[in-house]
Amino acid sequence: MKIKVKIRNKSRSLVSLSFIAIIIVVLFSSGCAEQGVSSPESDEQPVNSDGISVENLTNIEWQWIGFQQSDSPENRTVVPDPENYTLAFFSDNTYYVKADCNSGGGNYILEGDSLSLDPPVMTLIACGPESLDNEYLSLLSNVSSAAFENEQLILHSGSTGQKMFFISGGRTEQSI
Repeated sequence: MKIKVKIRNKSRSLVSLSFIAIIIVVLFSSGCAEQGVSSPESDEQPVNSDGISVENLTNIEWQWIGFQQSDSPENRTVVPDPENYTLAFFSDNTYYVKADCNSGGGNYILEGDSLSLDPPVMTLIACGPESLDNEYLSLLSNVSSAAFENEQLILHSGSTGQKMFFISGGRTEQSI
């Protein structure tokens, strides 16, 4: 009888330990699954920042660092000299563009994340065979929306899946 009681007590202990172990595993795994979620106190930037506004778009020199021809990341092209391809938006709904050896500007409309750029009035200097000025201006002419991801400005072109990637080159002021 003592043997049966000891076995029964050991069985209960094993069941209790197993139950506790299962609870610990469940709690630990749910904590790991939530690791990527940013809390308001976190210093980490979320992958996709909510909303684009005139305030976070304007008076910044955006440098074109690359473009993607479709939704496939392997179709991404890196721009060799981003400082030669810039875009700046201003609060009076005008923008300035530098396309290698050419520059110009126009008007834009931002409504929500929808962005449209009027065709810019540009200088017409031949920049040379290595220049991406024509590609850059062609992509800008089809911009339909904007977003922020990983501290980059992303301009989407039409419904083709084309994207233009920009990084901040610092603050800029509108010149008259």
